[in-house]
Amino acid sequence: MWLEMKKNLVMILVVGFLGGIIGGITWLILFLLNHGIEIIWHVIPENINLTVYPLVVCALGGVLVGLWEKRFGPYPRELSEIMAEVKSGEKVPYNNLHIVGMAALLPLVFGGSLGPEAGLSGVIVGLCFWFSDKLKFALAEVDKIAEIGMAATIGVIFNSPLFGFVNQIEDDGSVKKIPKNTKILLYFVGILGGLGAYRLLSHAIGGGPGLGNFPEIKTLGTNEWTLVIPLALAGSLLGMLYFIFKSIVKKAIHPLKDKVVVKAVVAGVILGGVGIFLPYTMFSGEHQMTGLMTGWESIGVGLLFVTAIVKLLITNICLELGWRGGHIFPVIFSGAAIGYAFAILLPIDPIFCVAVVASGLTGAILRKPLAVILLLLIMFPLSAIIPLVIGAVIGSAIPVPGFLGLDQTE
Repeated sequence: MWLEMKKNLVMILVVGFLGGIIGGITWLILFLLNHGIEIIWHVIPENINLTVYPLVVCALGGVLVGLWEKRFGPYPRELSEIMAEVKSGEKVPYNNLHIVGMAALLPLVFGGSLGPEAGLSGVIVGLCFWFSDKLKFALAEVDKIAEIGMAATIGVIFNSPLFGFVNQIEDDGSVKKIPKNTKILLYFVGILGGLGAYRLLSHAIGGGPGLGNFPEIKTLGTNEWTLVIPLALAGSLLGMLYFIFKSIVKKAIHPLKDKVVVKAVVAGVILGGVGIFLPYTMFSGEHQMTGLMTGWESIGVGLLFVTAIVKLLITNICLELGWRGGHIFPVIFSGAAIGYAFAILLPIDPIFCVAVVASGLTGAILRKPLAVILLLLIMFPLSAIIPLVIGAVIGSAIPVPGFLGLDQTE
């Protein structure tokens, strides 16, 4: 018993230390990302009066993204692919973490409609294997540490410990397996260690993302509860549009499947060309969310709808044509934009409307209702819990049409 307690204590200390390193690396990459965006998209344009600047920069970004992949391979890789290798006993290399990190930064710095979670998690899993080699952990422990590392990364990026934890154990609407008490403790030690280091660095030096916070719901009356189901269904059906776009893009680019650089440049040209007219379709959406919250009425219903739908398309174009990254931030932004569009049309509290539509759309795409609720609660007031639950549950329950030829988790 004493040996078991000693082993658990050592694991807690190791995981806490690892969490701190994860928080530091996450902060560093996001710090570099924010400064890169500031230079390319704010400092330089102030001195260059060029209408087609987004097109030129995104095309250049496509060249760099394509050349990097052609030289080093398709990084960052899908998280599901990495974890499948870990589960099967394969070792994830860690001698190329600088390559993976740069591959994660390039599409984001050049305006890709992507989030940082996929690239960062790829770096962290490699780091976990470096830890295992240095500390001589057994394979089972490496598996555990890799899962905890990914949970810590997601928890730090989205500023939500519970989302980081649940996102790892929830699969297509059901919890795969409740971890044992000791493993639950390790999860939260890692996540909280990461958040602590991240917030310490952010406070001391600055930097870091933020989706912003929606104000309180002012009205919860008959109109809101009458429309809650239709709004949740509308958000869910728009989520299906994401998968339709994915299927269309996959088929459309098939002739280019082996032309790595050409694909990346095409994505850059489309991204930049559309971005000239619809600037909110570029980037992950986290920094634009505050502007959306304060200016949605002046943007107008038509532009909100078009921006949200086109952003879902652009995210798929980026992902399928080699601009690798995550899709959670862009999906949330699209859901909020469509929610505000409905709020202009309907006699309903706008925050209630956004909560239902955004959770329905996000739930339909992520297929993890509990994780979606915990994630969106970081942005929405506690008074939005019921509309968030309704939207996320309905969205996650609607199956992806089989004729699209996609897995439900794609």
